[in-house]
Amino acid sequence: MSDEAIDPRELQLSIREVMDAEAPSDHVHKLYDSGAALDVALVRTAASLGWYALGVGEEQGGLGLGLAGLCVLYEELGRAPATLPMLPTMVVAEAIAASGDAKVQEAWLGRLLAGEVHAAWAHGFNVMLDEGKLSGTLHVVPDGVQAGLFLISMPGGAALVVADAPGLTVTQVGAVDRTRTLATLAFAGVAATPIAVNPDMLDRHAWLGIASDSIGGAASILERTVEYMKVRTQFGQPIGSFQALKHRVANHKLRLEQAAGIVREAVHVGQDDPKAPGLAALAKVMAADAYAAIADDAVQLHGGIGYTWEQDCHIFLKRARLNQMLFGSAEQLLDMSAMCLTEAV
Repeated sequence: MSDEAIDPRELQLSIREVMDAEAPSDHVHKLYDSGAALDVALVRTAASLGWYALGVGEEQGGLGLGLAGLCVLYEELGRAPATLPMLPTMVVAEAIAASGDAKVQEAWLGRLLAGEVHAAWAHGFNVMLDEGKLSGTLHVVPDGVQAGLFLISMPGGAALVVADAPGLTVTQVGAVDRTRTLATLAFAGVAATPIAVNPDMLDRHAWLGIASDSIGGAASILERTVEYMKVRTQFGQPIGSFQALKHRVANHKLRLEQAAGIVREAVHVGQDDPKAPGLAALAKVMAADAYAAIADDAVQLHGGIGYTWEQDCHIFLKRARLNQMLFGSAEQLLDMSAMCLTEAV
């Protein structure tokens, strides 16, 4: 099934219907309060509906919807927001599917597409691969706690490492955003399997995944804020009727639509287009920054209740802040985007 065969709206609505049933606000809060690293029930649902298989081609056991289909999924998961490490798992699945390594594909691809195992991916600037052994330490690895498989990209190549490999220590580190985990990986001569990957493809997937998550989260908290402003009264009328507050919400909506437009453009540009990496990096920055701004002001627009633990605002704000940080800072990505897009003209 090609990307062009997708009805994005139909796919979006079908996923949203499931998420509304499986991950309503009270469920998200319950997971958040418990510190759970994984929504086990949602994993089962996602696996049964084939969400893990959305992006990989049909000839390899997937549904063949490509990155466009996955970004619809990422956006809806961001709306909840869901405690489900889908993005890093799908980045690793895409890398394995494109590697041409039949042995690795046989060992891992089917399990990843079935949701039987989750994976994590990180740039290994601080690790070395020598004679099939990895040494070094990686910090702030997204969703590394739940992973059964790691893909480490290094300047000289990439390698796969199983989570229970001797010499590998996985340590959970504190994260403000409890809907995801962060881990430190310490490698002490850990056996690794070299794999051929396209680093630009993985970066693009990760950036657009975060961008889509950000669009979904920003839209969700903005909608919730507008609904609150319709019922919260001050001076005998809903605060949503005050012109100054209307303007703030309208500005947020405009910024969200601008970011969403860039994300859609970046998703549908072909991987081989010279503009593809630059657009993806720009989309990640614009969407994550818009999300953070909207979530931050949502706390203010909710008034005193916006600061409370029971409200949704802090969950979205913390996820937005982590989205800004993951897979490259705004300064790094904007510099790269400017160079890429200038050269592509």
